[in-house]
Amino acid sequence: MLEIPSYALDRMTDEADYAVVGPVDGRSRVTDTRAFPYSAICHIERDFGDGRLTGCSAFLIGPTTLLTAGHCIASPLRLRLGLPGQARRIRIWPGRSAKDAAPFGFQWAKSWRVHPAYLGSPRPENDIGVIELARPFSPSPGHIACRFADDAELQRLRATRLLHISGYPGDKPLGTQWEHAERLDRVSRDRLSYSVDTCPGHSGSPVWVRPDPNGPPIVIAVHTSGPKPHADGPWGCRSGVPLAPAGSFNSGRRLTRSVVSLLRLNV
Repeated sequence: MLEIPSYALDRMTDEADYAVVGPVDGRSRVTDTRAFPYSAICHIERDFGDGRLTGCSAFLIGPTTLLTAGHCIASPLRLRLGLPGQARRIRIWPGRSAKDAAPFGFQWAKSWRVHPAYLGSPRPENDIGVIELARPFSPSPGHIACRFADDAELQRLRATRLLHISGYPGDKPLGTQWEHAERLDRVSRDRLSYSVDTCPGHSGSPVWVRPDPNGPPIVIAVHTSGPKPHADGPWGCRSGVPLAPAGSFNSGRRLTRSVVSLLRLNV
């Protein structure tokens, strides 16, 4: 069997997932991660069995429940190579703001699961997962409400609101949270497409909007994927690699009643 180092597996999995779409990198660092909803957005670190902790993003939708991308906690590629396909350990850091700055501390996850079809059929519509904690964080970082927006509402949001994505990209200093907002571009049955700038590590971040300018944020999708990467890596996420050309899109798994039911969630 061909031996592939763990870091190379991480790179093969992650580099197809994200892009900074031209003409500029619009991401900005979140400086106060104690403020909601940034407090509920989590840096997660996964150990797939080799003791190494690699990063991804997730977000709290209840006191002890998080949503994330399926590939953040399970790897069909590893399974095909005869390696452990599920994360062995996952550490959760709500509102982490730097390597050594964690206003809510951390805890190890109690359990996690992916869409029932994901490991056998890792298509984008199945790329979603759940993490459960043994206890709530104290103090509480809060949790973000989810909405099953229908096509008509999504088109209204497309015309009047910006999509926000905030998470933990691996091309930035460890443990720092970064955000960008752009207009929703396309809507399909299972996916939302947008030119919000993201990089490896951002997967599992909430895609959220404020339907009411003065109201609370609402999550309508989980960020999971992007265009096919440049030959030298994900577009715009490594020195010397150009930004993705205009017309490129990142995308997320749209939240629907059917997928939430398959994940055994009560939201």
